[in-house]
Amino acid sequence: MTTSSANPNVEAIRLSVQHSYDELNQLIDGPLARLDPAKLYKAPAENEWSIMQNLAHIVEIMPYWANEIEKLVAHPGQNFGRTQQHEGRLKAISEHGGDSLEQIKAALPGSYARLQEVLGNLKDSDLELTGVHPRFGEKSLDWFIEDFVTGHLIAHLEQIKTAMAAVE
Repeated sequence: MTTSSANPNVEAIRLSVQHSYDELNQLIDGPLARLDPAKLYKAPAENEWSIMQNLAHIVEIMPYWANEIEKLVAHPGQNFGRTQQHEGRLKAISEHGGDSLEQIKAALPGSYARLQEVLGNLKDSDLELTGVHPRFGEKSLDWFIEDFVTGHLIAHLEQIKTAMAAVE
């Protein structure tokens, strides 16, 4: 990935996403590939997602948030994002939480590429644009990206690691 000193904040976001993506692929190619496949679908605790549900969600969130970011930059001030009860979010988890590790691995590059494409078109000044979230109200794009993209990816990586330890 090329770096741009003209937009250091955006570059830091892109690097965070890249780091999470690389770590995710290392988990998939390493410990998750060696795990008994049945354990990928086992919830580590009541009301917690299985490893595969987390992976399905990650595949879905990268292009979802890329599209939301793109729309907000085109039309600042608009409604932005969704809540945990969003139909598309729940549908992706229910439809793909039973996918194989190979299916998830095949879907990840396109999902990641879409997010990096949109992030690569941002300027640092875009991070100051605001949108209105249904739960959190008016927030800056920078806040949205931290909460729903970079921080979200990191949180799901941790959930996958925790779930892996719980089902082993």
